[in-house]
Amino acid sequence: MQKNILLIFVLTLSCFSLAQNNKVSFKLDYSPIFLTKNGDTINKALIGGLNQPQFQKLDINNDGLKDLVIHDRSGGMILPFINKGGNDISKYIYSPEYVSCFPKMYDTWFLLVDYDKDGKEDLWTKINFKATLFKNITKKSDKRVSFVQISPQLMAYNFNPAPLDSNTVSADNFNIPAIADMDGDGDIDIFSYQVNEGNFLIYRNMTVDFNLPLHPPVFDLADWCWGNFRDTGSSGYMIYPCGYKIYRKHNGGSTLLWFDNDNDGDMDLLLGNAGKTNIQFFKNGKKEYNLTYDSIIGVDGNWPSSNTSVSLQSFPGIFLLDVDNDSINDILIAPNQYDYNYTVKETKQVLFYKNEGTNLYPDFKLKKTNFFTDEFLDHGAYTSPVLQDIDNDNDLDLIIATNGDNAITNNYNDRLILYRNIGNAQKPVFKLEDEDLWGLSYDSIRFLSICFGDLNGDSKIDMLAGNYFGSLYYYKNIGTSTTWAFTTPTKNFENIRVGERSTPQIIDLDKDGLNDIIVGEFNGNFNYYKNTGSSSVPKYTLIDDTLGNFIVNEVTDYDTSHNPKYYWIGNASGIITDINNDGKFEMVCGGNEGKIRVFKFATYNQPKYIEDTTILFDSSYMRYNTLDFGADSKPAIGDIDGDGVKDIIVGNNRGGIHLLKGKVEISNTSKLVKNKMPVIYPNPNHGNILNINKNDNEIYSFKILNISGKTILTENSNPHSDFHQIKIDSLNRGVYFIQSVCTDNTVFYSKIIILK
Repeated sequence: MQKNILLIFVLTLSCFSLAQNNKVSFKLDYSPIFLTKNGDTINKALIGGLNQPQFQKLDINNDGLKDLVIHDRSGGMILPFINKGGNDISKYIYSPEYVSCFPKMYDTWFLLVDYDKDGKEDLWTKINFKATLFKNITKKSDKRVSFVQISPQLMAYNFNPAPLDSNTVSADNFNIPAIADMDGDGDIDIFSYQVNEGNFLIYRNMTVDFNLPLHPPVFDLADWCWGNFRDTGSSGYMIYPCGYKIYRKHNGGSTLLWFDNDNDGDMDLLLGNAGKTNIQFFKNGKKEYNLTYDSIIGVDGNWPSSNTSVSLQSFPGIFLLDVDNDSINDILIAPNQYDYNYTVKETKQVLFYKNEGTNLYPDFKLKKTNFFTDEFLDHGAYTSPVLQDIDNDNDLDLIIATNGDNAITNNYNDRLILYRNIGNAQKPVFKLEDEDLWGLSYDSIRFLSICFGDLNGDSKIDMLAGNYFGSLYYYKNIGTSTTWAFTTPTKNFENIRVGERSTPQIIDLDKDGLNDIIVGEFNGNFNYYKNTGSSSVPKYTLIDDTLGNFIVNEVTDYDTSHNPKYYWIGNASGIITDINNDGKFEMVCGGNEGKIRVFKFATYNQPKYIEDTTILFDSSYMRYNTLDFGADSKPAIGDIDGDGVKDIIVGNNRGGIHLLKGKVEISNTSKLVKNKMPVIYPNPNHGNILNINKNDNEIYSFKILNISGKTILTENSNPHSDFHQIKIDSLNRGVYFIQSVCTDNTVFYSKIIILK
């Protein structure tokens, strides 16, 4: 009884909040100025770079204007850009708050095509090895686009007896299919490449034929040799190869784009081949020659032969959209290759072919070879940043280790990029100064990752470099305080060798006055090497090869039965520092999974470090959480604007960087209660629906407890709405309490009375 009285006393308090004390949080920020070598502003410096971008247009914010959606195959990142009414797509505004509108798509394709003629583009992609369709269900009153998955897997119905009545739509992750109205009957068909056979499959939409509604689509595998030709290799083809055809009315790899090039009523084809740099155009002669089937009658092997032909490493993808808002569709070409079996262009890799004709009679002319990418800070792939004052002017400079673009370096001679801070400690201005700092590219290092610290007790800052093989290179500083210079590296420093992809940090972890070394590695763990020698004659001894007892990775793959499987590709990269100014160390780390995480620990030898998900704020989902930067995230930490709060620069596998700005949040309890306390009604309630106004779109977790403190029901609110409903028809008559918890761990309690 005493326990229940105490519980009721606690529950009737209006608010218990962890936010009553000041705390540090980190949010994405784009304000610092970055300049090219020529002094021009890099407008999209902190968006993260592009590797294999796929371009589509869609009204994201439901204002009547078509916006730009970029999906980068590298890490499955969605980059939304809002159209503010300009006539140049490069001026669109990056708006990450709309990322949460889209499903997460890894290493695959996506297309936006309206299949039900409601004027809203629907989303087609492949998730977990299954071709799938998300219907656009945005309402007129909505402020953001909304999709719902109509089927986990698209099927083709062949109208035969079971088990031959249906099969899955074949469209693998690697290739890009064509999705359009192939036969002009008013519904949307699918055209995909059959890898093992070299044939092109038509999945014909039969909704119009059977007088069915356009939603949902119904596909029939109508032709497995469309166009009467076959792809015979990386650059070969055969016309009229089909010994027989099945056509009911109508893996190398290929990227496909259908369009009627000559307004004759049949679909012509643009095709990009895996590993090749060119685009091929296939002329369809069905209408011109009154043929029964779509039939290829001519080929332009280097499209467009009438202008500058496409030449782009590697496996070019083709995207038809209105680039310059003149209502005429242009073409963008970008690499689709996402592994390094072939050379891959990773910077200045988007070709803009402007349509100087019309939509009915197009005439594509090359206008730009670095379209949109000239707005980005992008140095290839696998960027690993470091913040360090290398010229002793009391502000932090930015150094980025990177592969430098696979098409240039072949991933065998990574280098350092220097953005010197030519502003000051309070107002940083980072200017590109050196694209091979200290000539490290000559040391032929792969997957370069560096850190700085005094390793020989001479009060000069030395450099350690990690690499693909898991060893460390030691560079002794023989320069001055304002002009650093390094000796030829000592390889295999101290015989330290972890698994692949070593990422070092120099830090006095045990606070004994001697610098130790922490090394992340491929498997996702961190290794602690303690200096058991002296400052001038260091000796490093492995103390712990699983520091903090956690692994940097998540479920990132699936087996052949599509079940999730674990594998330990972590590529752990971390910084130990006091990130929130509480006098204790935290481990801020990233890795292959693309997230940035924060782990807290009281002492370095704590058996297990504990993840803190209340520090990093994700504006894409409007919640505190781990943040996702695609893949191979790598943090650097320092106070770049002199406000006394550390900031985080994040590298990734797309060749760019991001900034998480640190900020001290000063809590005001009375104001917090007024602004955040949810309004719950009706109360008393007759036991059907409980309505909750949250006052903002933040995610709340709700618990309903009975008078004894037992949890009866638990729910999380929708992040896209400030309104939530809970069904309570299962509750008996009586007094209950509802606990509401915000993402910053602010806790509210309210009493509700159920009358039945």
